[in-house]
Amino acid sequence: MNNNEKLVKAIIEGIQEKKGHNITIVDLREIGDTITQFLVICEGNSPTQVFAIYDSLSEYVRKHTGQKPSSADGVRNSLWIAMDYIDVVVHIFL
Repeated sequence: MNNNEKLVKAIIEGIQEKKGHNITIVDLREIGDTITQFLVICEGNSPTQVFAIYDSLSEYVRKHTGQKPSSADGVRNSLWIAMDYIDVVVHIFL
């Protein structure tokens, strides 16, 4: 398992800690000229849960891989949050 696969695994575990659902992993490694290698998508049932998923996976990933997202957008409203780990992008939808 390479570092990006370990990162995806940690992201999924962080999502599952707050009961995020409909988790989808899109492997883009075989497609040329993509800006990322993996796209992880999940859903929460409320803005509170969307934020909790974001918070949980941020902390879980930092603890288990030492990585922090280079950026995160949508945190203020928590209707949709995008997190960029460079080779892995996470989208959390309401």
